[in-house]
Order: sequence, then C-alpha cells, then structure tokens
Amino acid sequence: MDPITHTLIATGCMFGAFFLGKMITVKSVSTYLLTSMLDRLELDGYIITETDKDGEKELIPVSEVIANAVNEAKSYNV
Repeated sequence: MDPITHTLIATGCMFGAFFLGKMITVKSVSTYLLTSMLDRLELDGYIITETDKDGEKELIPVSEVIANAVNEAKSYNV
C-alpha cells in the first residue's frame, strides 16, 4: 500500500469516527444535561413546570403564576 492510499484510508476512518461520536454524544449527553438541569431548577424553586398528559414537562410563565397569586390574594381580602 502506498503512503497516499494509507493516508486517505486513515483520514477517512478518523473523520467517520469523529462524526459518529459527535452524533451519538450530542443526542444522549445534551438530553441528559438538559433534563437534569430543569429538574434541579424545579427542585430548587427557580422555575415552575407542569406535566402534561404525555408525561412531558411544560414551563409555566411567571406572569401566569403572579396573576394567579394576585387573584387569590384579592379573593381572601374580600
């Protein structure tokens, strides 16, 4: 095998391994990190989420939470 053929095969294998690893890592690690970060923020009380019927978590806007709290406070004062 001449040096150019060997170089092309080795470079092709390296690129293939790189892109395969990148594809696998991006999907699994990013999903894990995002899920664990949102769970931790919810546990610490920084965000509020609601689980829908499919089991997926949905963020609730802060304006909605504040509006509900104000409405409840007004109903207690009446």
